Amino acid sequence: VAMGIQGAMDWTIIVAGVVPHFFVGGAAGVYGNATGGLRGAVLGAFTQGLCISFLPMLLLPVLGGLGLEATTFADFDFGVVGLLLGWVVSL
Repeated sequence: VAMGIQGAMDWTIIVAGVVPHFFVGGAAGVYGNATGGLRGAVLGAFTQGLCISFLPMLLLPVLGGLGLEATTFADFDFGVVGLLLGWVVSL
């Protein structure tokens, strides 16, 4: 879904790794199932997949400003912290 949206909008397409999608998506599904049943499991894993597909795309300009063009990481925490630090540094 994320790659389709990125391609349709003519954005950089992030091909997230299988390992983060599998393990982190599985953990999100387990926690989602514990709190919201089947619906929580599906929505938790789906939301996590979108996050680790869109956050690296948003992080590309920040890393480009550091001289690391076309480099990114598919971790949610790295994306959030990187965007926050990039925003703070730009101020």
